[in-house]
Amino acid sequence: MKTLIMENKFLRVSSLVDKGSDIIEMIYKPMDIDFMWHSPLQYRNPKLFVESIARSDGSFLSYYGGGWQDILPSAGNRSTNRGAEWGLHGEVSLVPWNCVVEKDTAEEVIAHLSVECYQYPLAVDKWFIMRKNDRFFTIKERLTNRSEQDLEFSWLQHPAFGEPFIAPGCIVEIPAETLVVMGPPELPHSRLPAGQKFKWPYATSKKKEELNLSVLPSREVRSHDLAFLLDLQDGWYAIVNPNSKIGFGLSWDKNVFPYVWYWQVFRGAWDHPWFGRTWNIALEPCTSWPNTGLADQIRRGTAAKIKGNSMLETQITAVAFTGISHVERVTPEGEVET
Repeated sequence: MKTLIMENKFLRVSSLVDKGSDIIEMIYKPMDIDFMWHSPLQYRNPKLFVESIARSDGSFLSYYGGGWQDILPSAGNRSTNRGAEWGLHGEVSLVPWNCVVEKDTAEEVIAHLSVECYQYPLAVDKWFIMRKNDRFFTIKERLTNRSEQDLEFSWLQHPAFGEPFIAPGCIVEIPAETLVVMGPPELPHSRLPAGQKFKWPYATSKKKEELNLSVLPSREVRSHDLAFLLDLQDGWYAIVNPNSKIGFGLSWDKNVFPYVWYWQVFRGAWDHPWFGRTWNIALEPCTSWPNTGLADQIRRGTAAKIKGNSMLETQITAVAFTGISHVERVTPEGEVET
C-alpha cells in the first residue's frame, strides 16, 4: 500500500495513504518503541484483500490492523441518517486518500492528505506537520460540508496503544470528571457493570471490587470493556509507563471533541475477531457518545452538526516524552507540563 513516512531524529510516523490514512506507527526512535497497537489481523490492502463474507456490520473489522484511524461521519455501530447508511465506524477509514507533500525541507515537512465521503457530501483535509527537533507532530484537520444542507455527524479519533509501550502498571492521566460504562447490553467478559456512572478514575466492578481505571491491571485480569469519559476540564491525556520511563501525550480542542472513549482489551475479547489474543487500550477523542452510531447519537443529543457550505477546523498534537512520572497538562504546542 502507498505509505507516507515522516521522520526526524526523535520520531517516525507512518500513514497508510491507500487505507484511510491510518497512522500505523509512531516510533520514539531513541528507544525504538512504537506507541501504536498492532492487531493480529495485520494491515490488509483494500485493493487486494477479498472478504470471505459481507459482514452485516460493515467492513471495518475486516480491515482493522490497529494503529490510529480517523472515523467519520458516523462513529460506532452500524447506522443510517438522511438516507445514507454506514457500517461500524463510518467510511473514511476504509477508503484511499490523496496525499501531496507540500513542504520538504531540512527544518520541516508538511504532507496534505484529503478524501471525500461516499455517502455524505463531506470532505476531509488534514496536514501532518513535523519539524526537525520536535518530539511531537501536529495534525491540522478541516471538515467541509459541500452541500447546502446542515448535516449531523460524529467524528472519532481512534488511536490504540499496545505492547511494548503499555504494560501492567501504566498510568492514564486525563482531566475528566465522569466515567460511564457502555450498555446495556454489556460486553461479554467485562469487568464493569453496563450503563453505570462513576467518578473518574474509580469504579466498582461487577464483582464489587474497587478499581482504579487510571492504572492498567495485571495480566491475570482477562476482561473487555468500553467506557466513556465525560465532563472534560481540558482536551488532553497522557499515558505513562513508569518502568520504561516513556510516555505518550495527546492534545486536542475539547470544543470539537468533548468526550473520550476508553477501550480496554486485556486478553478478554473472546471469539471473532480477537479470540482472546490482544492486550491493548484505546483512548479516543470524539464529538459524540455512546458507541451506538449516528442515528442514536442524534436522538441522545450528542451528535455534532455542520452547517451547509461551511467548514470546521481543528488541531491535534501527539507527543513523546521520557523521564516524567506525572503529567499536569499536554499543550497544543507539544509541551508536557509537570
